[in-house]
Amino acid sequence: MVRNPEQYHSQAETQLSQTFKELKVNSQDEAAIGDFLGPLKEKDKNTYEHCLRVALLAKEIGGFMELDEKALFFAGLLHDLGKLNVPMETLGKTDSWTKEDSKAVEKHVIDGYLLIKGRFDFTAEIILWHHKFQENKYPEFLPPYLHDYSVGTQAVIPEYGRILALADVYDALHRENSKFGERKTLSEVEIKDKMLEFNPDKLDLVNDLYTAKIFG
Repeated sequence: MVRNPEQYHSQAETQLSQTFKELKVNSQDEAAIGDFLGPLKEKDKNTYEHCLRVALLAKEIGGFMELDEKALFFAGLLHDLGKLNVPMETLGKTDSWTKEDSKAVEKHVIDGYLLIKGRFDFTAEIILWHHKFQENKYPEFLPPYLHDYSVGTQAVIPEYGRILALADVYDALHRENSKFGERKTLSEVEIKDKMLEFNPDKLDLVNDLYTAKIFG
């Protein structure tokens, strides 16, 4: 999907309902996801829209890899739900990041897991992994599986978490911030360089996603 940078942050919500229909999401699940995301949208629309974009992108990657698009879509929608518990003065920061801010944000993974387990257990398992593939990995300890999964399913969970992480980082790199020096929005060329730098274990996949116009 080739994205116009000016439209990148405004398209996701218009695609949400269509994607629910495309994936044949039942009305109960759609309503439950809406109930989870409603308070996040009210608190911080930027984080809410980030979740929508990550969901749509994770679904695209899943389709490209012939994986379960619905599972990745759900995980993207709910991956940052735990940020409901992060103070807004921290959540809205784009510079002057402190260790205390980092610690406050890191709690969002377990908090999100706790919010959705019991309703979306497989999604909860996946979102635990979306910050486990970066330099400063977290959470340090993962809770035991919620169910007695097969060996195959146990292998799928971190792999879907890895795909979620790719979508999450790609979208986050479009946000204006000062993380890489001066405060600015990175160009698509700079974003590609960062995606390759941050994901040495997935270089072929990242390049394939650019070739397929899913990234870029």
